[in-house]
Amino acid sequence: MSNENRTPDIVPDFKQMMADAGLPVNDTVAKQQWDQVLTDQQITIENGSPFSPFWRTVKALITQPVVSLLDWIARVLMPDLFIMTASRSALIGLHGPSRNVFVVDAINAKGMLTLTRASSDGVLSIAAGALVESDSIGGVVYQLRTLSAVVFQDGESVIEVLTQAVTAGQAYNLPVGSYYRLVNSIEGVTVRNEKDWLLIPGANKECTEAYRNRIRNVFGTAAKWHINTVYKSIISDFAIPVENIEIVNQAPRGPGTANAFIYLNVGQVSTGLLKVINQHIRDDGHHGHGDDFQVYAMPTQDKMITATYSLHVNSVDISAEIKTFIQAAFRLNDAYQPTRTRPNSSFSMSLLQAQLHNKFSALRSIDFDCGDIKTDLWLPRLTQLVVQHG
Repeated sequence: MSNENRTPDIVPDFKQMMADAGLPVNDTVAKQQWDQVLTDQQITIENGSPFSPFWRTVKALITQPVVSLLDWIARVLMPDLFIMTASRSALIGLHGPSRNVFVVDAINAKGMLTLTRASSDGVLSIAAGALVESDSIGGVVYQLRTLSAVVFQDGESVIEVLTQAVTAGQAYNLPVGSYYRLVNSIEGVTVRNEKDWLLIPGANKECTEAYRNRIRNVFGTAAKWHINTVYKSIISDFAIPVENIEIVNQAPRGPGTANAFIYLNVGQVSTGLLKVINQHIRDDGHHGHGDDFQVYAMPTQDKMITATYSLHVNSVDISAEIKTFIQAAFRLNDAYQPTRTRPNSSFSMSLLQAQLHNKFSALRSIDFDCGDIKTDLWLPRLTQLVVQHG
């Protein structure tokens, strides 16, 4: 068994704790303790060499099994007893189920696409299963599949159809206009994902730290009162990470009222998702007695950024990759994994520069026309990004 998915810098040194308590955590300490026991009991071993038959027998039958057992206890058993240090397998098999918290499976994004035809004359049918795709983003083309047939009636030129991502994952939560091309094109018919198109956000299978945070969150839900942790637990059931939920308790609509503001790792929260969550909390009775609790999308503020870069000699241009990387930091795609913007924080442009340099060896320099972005209860929304060679 390994120490998979633990964060080494926060794991206490359990082995040192055991050593401080006087336990024999290695062969040397064990031998010293054996010698002390023999001395205390006034027992003399004529051949005190570690290679003597007596000591080799003691080492094989007692010392090595004890040291190995203590090592396993320090590396595996003790960390797995605590949520902060537990491995993923311990979280899934022990801590989560004991608190009725289970790993969230990956989810396929679902949303509405708008199809438009140039001529509204006659009836036009498009069979279910039609594929609509994006441009290549970080080397990947993302596709949605229509879930029902589309039938343009005579005189009808615009129609919406429900679609689903071909595979699961948050990478499919792309912004407006990203899905625009029918794989099997139809003359005179265009397609586009409009603003607020996303009904069910795609989600990756829950990572270890997100799962750990949800388990920790339920410690505050033991009481019957609906406090912040209870509402966070309810909202997180909709594949919203606990750390992506901000609750404001300043009675925005009078006593007994509170608001939650949520955001996605990739993409924007849709009105459809908000409607489902609010209906679950408010209309289906999942709220405290007398509570008026409302969930909103995290507010945004528009940002326009210009990045000027230069490359090392004889390097192939990577402007598209740089642009995609920067967009990933602003939650517009999942092609790269830079540090992402967050509310109530300071987004470091110098850190973004460093991460770009680490990712692209061809990059000689890159500068931005803005400084760090300090946010309150809002997220920066990238409305214009210019990436130019300087």
